[in-house]
Amino acid sequence: MSTGAGDWLESNGNMEKVEGGYLVTAQKNFASQAPVGDILVTSARYKHPEQGWQVLHFPISFTAKGLSVLDNWYTMGMRGTGSHTVKLEKVFVPENAIALQRPAGQYHSVWNIVLTVAMPLIMSVYVGIAEKAAQIALDKLRQKNTIESHITFILGEMNNELTLAQVLLKDMISICNNFEFEPTDVNGHAILSRKTLVANACKKVVEKPMDAVGGQSFFRSQEIERLFRDVQASSFHPLPEKPQWQLTGAFLLENNYLFNEN
Repeated sequence: MSTGAGDWLESNGNMEKVEGGYLVTAQKNFASQAPVGDILVTSARYKHPEQGWQVLHFPISFTAKGLSVLDNWYTMGMRGTGSHTVKLEKVFVPENAIALQRPAGQYHSVWNIVLTVAMPLIMSVYVGIAEKAAQIALDKLRQKNTIESHITFILGEMNNELTLAQVLLKDMISICNNFEFEPTDVNGHAILSRKTLVANACKKVVEKPMDAVGGQSFFRSQEIERLFRDVQASSFHPLPEKPQWQLTGAFLLENNYLFNEN
């Protein structure tokens, strides 16, 4: 299991250099499936005496001394992921376990691999949530004898947002190209842009069944209520909307082209 979503470019925690490796102290949030994890793939900050702040990436066994899982995943949605916080207290990481060193706070080419592979998988969950909510709404409404005219308007809008999410997800999958892709900055940033658009579309899709079904959708006994809560988490995966805008805008200025030119 990994903690990349909560770490991103800066990472968190601190590493102290000791003989043969490092001692890591950190709290890693959004560690999905932490209660049943075997290997934690994570990162932390280290102040290199010559190179300044760096982020080091490494694996840690869940049996390591100083590693514990906090019982704190009590959230609005996505409760079944078990994304408890993993706490590291002076956990030893040997020197030869360091898989990557990169400057803290800077975009690194490793993200072009991580994003292109992981994001289509992650966002497919939310597209599935949107599809399920839309189907529930249609099934419930088809059981009614009469449908008010504004309901059909809502369903049409729901369909368009769902189509947008589905098409963009397919485009993300095509960029991954069955893992036959070049790990370029263009691909990494293209995935980030599509992730934002898919997340926004999925949230809009699930809002529409709430409107169309009406007050009954507010009850916990109705599955739409849970789907509405779950889909909100889509925004928190790298990157949230406004940080993505900023990163993409800076990339466009530095590289002097638009994505649709490629």
